[in-house]
Amino acid sequence: MAFYTELDQQELLALLRDYGIDALTACTGASDGIENTTYFLESNAQKWILTLFEEISAEELPFFVRLMDWLYARQLPVAHALANNNAKTLHALSNKPALLFPRLSGQHPRNMTVEQCRAIGDFLGRMHAVSQHYPEQRDNHRGTAWMQASRQRLSSCVDTEVLELLDAQIRNAEQVRALNLPTGLIHGDLFHDNALYEGDTLCGVIDFYNACTDILALDLAIVINDWCALPDGGIESVRYQTILDTYQKQRAFTAQEKMHWQAILQLAAARFWLSRLLSEKLPARADVVHAHKPSAEYHARLQFHTKNILSL
Repeated sequence: MAFYTELDQQELLALLRDYGIDALTACTGASDGIENTTYFLESNAQKWILTLFEEISAEELPFFVRLMDWLYARQLPVAHALANNNAKTLHALSNKPALLFPRLSGQHPRNMTVEQCRAIGDFLGRMHAVSQHYPEQRDNHRGTAWMQASRQRLSSCVDTEVLELLDAQIRNAEQVRALNLPTGLIHGDLFHDNALYEGDTLCGVIDFYNACTDILALDLAIVINDWCALPDGGIESVRYQTILDTYQKQRAFTAQEKMHWQAILQLAAARFWLSRLLSEKLPARADVVHAHKPSAEYHARLQFHTKNILSL
């Protein structure tokens, strides 16, 4: 069980009436969420996603709503929040901020094919080509300051070897962020479970709540580390090259990006190793039971990138 907030049915129906929805035929809580509560809603042939935000405040959410609308208007296949009959998008349910989305077709890929990798490389390249010009900015809340604060929080519950690796990766993050690398709005969490496919066709990209202004190549490295992963921590070469080839048809790599690619891949791996390590050692909510993604996977990925150089 991964959803945290139970819905008051009368409160839900009152919200839906402002969308012209009078009754539901199904309302099911998702079992695979980590940070938010998600419900799948149905009424006859129509389907929606209702998201209640456990950690993101009502003050923060309008940024993400505007971003998704902006990308959707540029023909990118992204989820976008629906406004009700009063032109209102952001709501409150059970004292939590909430958004309603159309439910996109497709399924999360399990064993990513080369063609699925081609599609995600094309999507990310197109997104970055336009997101460099997005008029708003948002700091990365998983940046270097977060890494330093997390290191302090973990100092009493991990061994010296882990702390030494953390220290090395904080230094790497500082060095990468000191470079003049291309930046723009990034997704920040484009794992395969945030994409929906019908066969090899990409139907949509979801979960933009880690979106921020940051290094574009970091976003690409996050994709590589998940979509091309091997069980031993390595990177599968055909999927890797496919993503790079399709991405750079939309946005060419700079000389600095190529020169520092290994360090960028390490930074991307370190970010998710650290967040998973925090969930294991210092769980935020003891009352919630769900399967944390293991930190060992990204520890292996990080170790791989410290020892191997991949060309960009």
